[in-house]
Amino acid sequence: MSSILSILRRHPVIPSMLTYSVLYPGANLVQQKYFRNRKSGDSIDWKEVSRFLIYGGLFHAPLVHNWLKFAAKLFPKDTMSHLLAKVAMDQTCFAPVALSSFYIGLSVLEGKDKEGVYKEWIEKFPNTWATGIFIWTFLQAINFRLVPSRFRTIFVGFCGFFWFTFLAYLKNRPGGFEAPIVVLYKQLK
Repeated sequence: MSSILSILRRHPVIPSMLTYSVLYPGANLVQQKYFRNRKSGDSIDWKEVSRFLIYGGLFHAPLVHNWLKFAAKLFPKDTMSHLLAKVAMDQTCFAPVALSSFYIGLSVLEGKDKEGVYKEWIEKFPNTWATGIFIWTFLQAINFRLVPSRFRTIFVGFCGFFWFTFLAYLKNRPGGFEAPIVVLYKQLK
C-alpha cells in the first residue's frame, strides 16, 4: 500500500486521471439515463460511455492538472489580485481550449470527418462557453482561494460532474442551444 501511495505522490496526475475516468463516463451515464429522450426499451450506449471514459481520463484530466499547476506557478500569491488573475485567465485562456477539446475530441472519437467536427464545434462551443463563464468563474474562485493545490484537479472534477452531465446532454443534442445569458441579453435589448 505504501508503494502505491508513493507512486501517487510522485505522479499526482494519476489520481486525477483515475477520478476523471470515473466522473466523465458517470456523467454520460446519468445524462443517458435521466436526461436523454429515449424510448422505454432503449439501452445504454456503452460505446458512447467508453468515449467519455477515454476522453475524460486520458486527455481532460492531464489537461486540467497541468493547467492548474501552470496557473499556480504564474500567480503563486494568495492575494486578491492573483486570485482574480487566475480566474480571468482560466475563463479566457483555459476554458476555450478545454471546451474546444471536448467537442473536437469526442467528435473525432465518434469518427466524424473534418466538416462534421467543425459543424458541431461552431454550433455548440460559443454558447457552452458563455454558460460556463457564469458557472466556472465562481467555482474556480473557490478552488483557487480555499482548496489546497494538490486537491484542485479533483475539486474541479467533482464540481464538474454536473457540468460534464450538461456537456454530455449538449453533445448529444442535435444543433446548438442558446445560453441563458444570451437569451437574457436579447430580452433586455
